[in-house]
Amino acid sequence: MAVSIIAIKLIGPEKLGMWQAALLIKPYVAFLQLGLTQGLGRQIPFLLGQKNDYRVRQYASNAQFVTTLYTLTCAIIAVALTFFLAEGINEKLIYITAGIFIATMFVDNYLSSTYRSSKSFANLAKVYFVASIFEILLLPLIYYYGFNGYMIILLLHSIFSTSLLIYFRPIKVASKFNKDIFFENIKIGFPMVSLDFLRSIPDTYPKIFILYFLSTTALGLTSPANAALAAFAVLPASLAKYVYPNMTFNFGKTANKLKLWQTSKKLSGLLTGIGLVGLFSIFIIPYAVENFFPKYVEAISITKIALFIAFFRMFTILFTVFNTLKAYKIQFIVSLIRNICYLIFPLLFYYFASTSQQLEFIFLGVLVAEFLYVVALFYFIFRVTHNKLSYDD
Repeated sequence: MAVSIIAIKLIGPEKLGMWQAALLIKPYVAFLQLGLTQGLGRQIPFLLGQKNDYRVRQYASNAQFVTTLYTLTCAIIAVALTFFLAEGINEKLIYITAGIFIATMFVDNYLSSTYRSSKSFANLAKVYFVASIFEILLLPLIYYYGFNGYMIILLLHSIFSTSLLIYFRPIKVASKFNKDIFFENIKIGFPMVSLDFLRSIPDTYPKIFILYFLSTTALGLTSPANAALAAFAVLPASLAKYVYPNMTFNFGKTANKLKLWQTSKKLSGLLTGIGLVGLFSIFIIPYAVENFFPKYVEAISITKIALFIAFFRMFTILFTVFNTLKAYKIQFIVSLIRNICYLIFPLLFYYFASTSQQLEFIFLGVLVAEFLYVVALFYFIFRVTHNKLSYDD
C-alpha cells in the first residue's frame, strides 16, 4: 500500500494505466490452474480435522509437482514475450514484471494453502512482515527511476516474498505426480475455481469498460480509487487466510452448519465496525489528493465512491462458507448475480452520464452492483447454513 501511494504521487496516470491494463490478464490466467489450490485449500484443513496426515502429504506432494510445471511454463512464456514483442525499457519491464507476478502467483497460491496450523500461521505472518519491510526499503528506486523503479520494486518483492514462503513452508515433501490424487483434487477444486472465477471476474469489467470507452489515461486516473480498494481489502484478505481453513477444520470435525452461520455473523460485525471507521477517510481524500497527488485531482469523486465500494467488498470473505460446504449450486447462483449486476449497472450508468461524468458514473454503477451482490450473499449464506438439504451436487 505504501509503495502504491508513493507510485501514485510520483508517476502520472498514463504509465500507471499501462500497468493496470497489463494486469487485467492475471485473474484469467489463474483459472488455468483448474482449481488445484482451491481443492488443496479445502482438503488440507478438512483432512487435518479428521487427523489424516498421510493423505495431507499426498495432496501437497502432487500439488507441488503441478505448481512447479505451471510456474516454469509461465516464466518461459513471459521471457519469450518480453524478448519478441516488447519495445523499449518501459514495455519490457511491464511484460517481465507481469509475467513473474503471475508465475509466482501459482507458487504463492499453492503454499498459502498449506499454512494451516497455529505454528504455520505464525510463520506466515513473519513472511509477510519481512517481505513488507523489504519492499519499503526499495522505495528509493521510485524516486530515482520513476516508473521503471516501480516495476523493479514489484519484481524484486514478488521474487523475495515467494522465496520466503518456500523456505518456511510447513509441509516439506518431495514433488511427486499422483494421477488419482490429481483428478480427485481437481474434482473438488474445479467447481470452486470456476464459481470463484465467475464471482471475481466482474472486478475486471469496469476496467475493460474504461479502456474501451475512454482511455488508458482514464484507467490510470483510477489509481487512487484502487489504492482505497486495496486498503479496505487488506484485513479481509488476511482474515480469509485464517478464518476459511479454521471454518473448514471445524466443519470437518463437527459437521455443524449453524456454527458457520454464527462465525459469519461475528465476522460481519467485525468487518462492519472496521469498515465504518475506514469510511471517515472520505473527509480526508479531497485534501490529500489536492495537496499530495495533484496529478489526480480529477479522481477525487471516484475515490470517494470507491470507499463505499470497498466497504461492501469487505464482506466477500464470507463467500468461503460455500467452499467449506461445497455448496456449488448456491455458489453458481450468487456468482451469476454478481456478473449480471456488474454488466448491467456500470454500463447503464455510463450511458446516462454526460461526457465529463462518464468515469464517475461507471463507479456509481459498480457501487450499486456491489451492494446488490452483498445482499444476495447474506441471503444465500443464511439459506445454506439453515437448510438441512445437501448442496454438495
